[in-house]
Amino acid sequence: MPYLAWSDELDTKIPEIDAQHRVMIDHVNQVREAALSGSLDNTRLAMDGLLDCIREHFLFEERVLEMIDFPSLEEHRLGHVEIIDKLQTYKSQLDAGTDDPEALLDHLSAWLVDHIRHDNLDFGPVVREWMHDAAPPGDSFSELIGDTTSPAPP
Repeated sequence: MPYLAWSDELDTKIPEIDAQHRVMIDHVNQVREAALSGSLDNTRLAMDGLLDCIREHFLFEERVLEMIDFPSLEEHRLGHVEIIDKLQTYKSQLDAGTDDPEALLDHLSAWLVDHIRHDNLDFGPVVREWMHDAAPPGDSFSELIGDTTSPAPP
């Protein structure tokens, strides 16, 4: 059983973003597996993978929010910067061998669930409303984020 698992309460109903969140959850689980193996090298590699995944996700998310003129974009961006800074600090501590992987995992899982529940679920309705009311017909935005009218695949 995975350390962190997807649940319906995390579903933003934006297929591409939900798919990215699932990948992020997989990366957190990989960090945990590596930490439990006792291999600092594997833990570092898993952490690098997670950081890369999160950076890509944040860039995508910000692009989506720019496209819909999301009113709290700058605040959302600042939250992303804070998260990356914290994760970089944990990564530096891992590299120096001074961090407790369990503390890192507790932080990662809590952060990820909080990010999805509070930051992303807040803009999900705004994105779906924009798609319904303001998106021009055939807009490339719908291809970017997926069909927001049907549930995301499991």
